[in-house]
Amino acid sequence: MDSRSVPGARPMLWPALWIPLLILVVGLITTAVTASLKADQARELADARYRAEHRAIVNRLLANAPTYLDRDTPPASWLPVILGEALPEQLGLRIDTLQRHSKIPILQMQADGELDPTLALRTEIRPGDHHWMLTTVPTSALLGNAARQARSRIWLVGLSLTLAITGLVLAMCRRLHRQQLRNLDLASREQGADQQINNLQVEKSILRQALNDSEARSRDLVALSGALIAELDERGVIGFISAHSANLLGQAPADLAGKTFADLVTPPFRDNFHRTLEAARHDNQAQRIDLHLQVRNRDTPQPVAVRLKALKDPVHGLTGYRLNASPTGPSGT
Repeated sequence: MDSRSVPGARPMLWPALWIPLLILVVGLITTAVTASLKADQARELADARYRAEHRAIVNRLLANAPTYLDRDTPPASWLPVILGEALPEQLGLRIDTLQRHSKIPILQMQADGELDPTLALRTEIRPGDHHWMLTTVPTSALLGNAARQARSRIWLVGLSLTLAITGLVLAMCRRLHRQQLRNLDLASREQGADQQINNLQVEKSILRQALNDSEARSRDLVALSGALIAELDERGVIGFISAHSANLLGQAPADLAGKTFADLVTPPFRDNFHRTLEAARHDNQAQRIDLHLQVRNRDTPQPVAVRLKALKDPVHGLTGYRLNASPTGPSGT
């Protein structure tokens, strides 16, 4: 009775339900068999007790009868005295004489309840000169109650234990079912996380390729523009400068990194360059200025048209400048 489902599906039934069902069936069968055996034993014990009580009555009568036989009184007057206290409530008694043919008993004592003649016990006795037949008849409850009580007690204990164990196993099956559901949820989440990671990796590859393409495009545009591209920090220090600096200024980009761009401007144009930086900072617009840049190992400066724009961050404010310098004429040699 285990739940069978396709991978990933939620189980409809609790797992291992055949175990509590087997426990229940075995417990009921065992209880029924045990109750039947114990009921038979109880009935046999009750029957043995009944036979012992019958013999005790016979022995009591034989032991006490001589005392009353010498008094020359009728037996019906003293038999109840001898047997009255010894006779159980669920046992009937009848004494008949065998010396003459008479259907009238010498003594008859009824029991409380319905008598069962099929279980009657008879004993022939001879107290003195008398010849009697002593018959005891039990009620149906005398033997039946013992069997019923034994059967009911066994069923009470057996059924309680069976139901308790079955309930405990059912609780374990329910717990196992919940654990399976949790495992399925975790597996589903893990599968979703793996899929999300794969998607992110694909997106990362796409973005990396796009970034590489963008960088390649930017490098190509810078190379084809023939202009000098530079990025300055908020103090005007060069952080990046394109490779055109080697042709235009006679200095490699590595030589210019960390220097102030204003140092490349010829002294007559430096004040205007600083004012242009201030204007770009305050106006938030691109600014243009014509100036001369110093060229290494040349006496004649290089005239250029410089366009620059301030870079600002909402949190930190001014972060630097982006600059473009295009030659406006040939430099002297």
